[in-house]
Amino acid sequence: MDQLTDYGNFGLEDLDDCVVDDTPNGRFEVSRRMFEDPELFELEMEHIFGKTWVYLGHESQVANPHDYQTSRIGQQPVLITRDGEGKIHAFLNSCPHRGSELVGDRRGNKKSMMCPFHGWVFGSDGKCQDVNSADTGAYPDQFVNQNHDLLALARVEVYGGFIFGSLNPDVDDLKTHLGGASKIIDMLADQSEQGMELLKGGIRYTSRANWKLQLENIDGYHFFPTHLSYIGLIQRRMDQGGDDDVQAIDARQMEEAAGGNYDFGNGHMMDWAYMPNGGDRPLGFQRDKIEQKFGEPMSRWMIDHVRNLMLYPNVLLMDQSSSTVRMVHPISVDKTLVEVYCIAPRGEPAEARQRRIRQFEDFLGPAGLATPDDQELFEKCQRGLKGQKGGWLQGYARGMERLSDGADKAASEVDIRPVVSGGDINDETLIHGSYRQWLQLMRDGLAS
Repeated sequence: MDQLTDYGNFGLEDLDDCVVDDTPNGRFEVSRRMFEDPELFELEMEHIFGKTWVYLGHESQVANPHDYQTSRIGQQPVLITRDGEGKIHAFLNSCPHRGSELVGDRRGNKKSMMCPFHGWVFGSDGKCQDVNSADTGAYPDQFVNQNHDLLALARVEVYGGFIFGSLNPDVDDLKTHLGGASKIIDMLADQSEQGMELLKGGIRYTSRANWKLQLENIDGYHFFPTHLSYIGLIQRRMDQGGDDDVQAIDARQMEEAAGGNYDFGNGHMMDWAYMPNGGDRPLGFQRDKIEQKFGEPMSRWMIDHVRNLMLYPNVLLMDQSSSTVRMVHPISVDKTLVEVYCIAPRGEPAEARQRRIRQFEDFLGPAGLATPDDQELFEKCQRGLKGQKGGWLQGYARGMERLSDGADKAASEVDIRPVVSGGDINDETLIHGSYRQWLQLMRDGLAS
């Protein structure tokens, strides 16, 4: 079979044409087909997004009784609610009558929601409260006795304020699924005793590129070639001196700073680096408080380290110049919807909140100096992937000689427990875990 052009009748044996995982012999490569095959994309929606835990949103988005927030699992519309008793639910955003999208706006607060098509009404707990004209509709007993409630997701769990859902009733519990990555979530979630909140003004944009490219955005290797304009701006700010509301990371020094990357299993991965001017970060305003509560080693990890965590398959928690939640929603094989939110500790000092928002706008916002660069490069990759004569991508070898099993010294210092450690933030080996998980989920799905 021609792995580059035969895009029909994909089977279990074809997975060998997608990922070569032979790190003992220095080879980890991915086929261009992974980003270009429409049939493969549909199988991903079924066997990846349909079978594992997927990030849906944050508790702060449904903070009050009867709040709701729309989300997605792959291409499937999801509705998150908090009922009158304070319990969080997640349903398919689809009326069980004719399938109409029940809620069209992104968020709101309603004790009951009426389907715009035929007027069926549902409570914030998903229970059907009224079938329009039930008394005069001459419905048969079979219909009257049927369950008309919204279809709940098979599993919903919350960790550190982050809401996850799954369409698979047999998926492992969320804590087991997160594994060692839960420690990194804690470093974000524990920044305030009052909890974290997603700030108003989230960003949504579409990228004309495959969803898996978005997950690679945390690699440090691309930073200096891709974001030269940002580095140049930092240089000019430093040279000019004076007041600067942004106080961006001094990226010029990060090239020589300590760093690394971790594979936590199940596709979750993180890279990190020491940040020279961590005191300029928003959490630096509370250094004494954080050190008193968590001790010096952990506080350094929380304040003085850039941490970019990817939770497979659809969210990046990036605690760097600002703190950001980035959701990845596949639309088609070459189109992705991205949602980005700034996340902050509740009750942080006003000057820290201002610094956080300014840094978010400066680097991570839609008019910032990073996001447009990244998205332009992803779209260039998507177009370039059509040059298929190359067959395999050679993009995952950097750092292979620095891999080690288990925790390295930096991780052991604060009881971070990765499956594999890498020695540099610029190493591409941190991407390996996501493609291993892709392969495992696809293999399990196609074999069943």
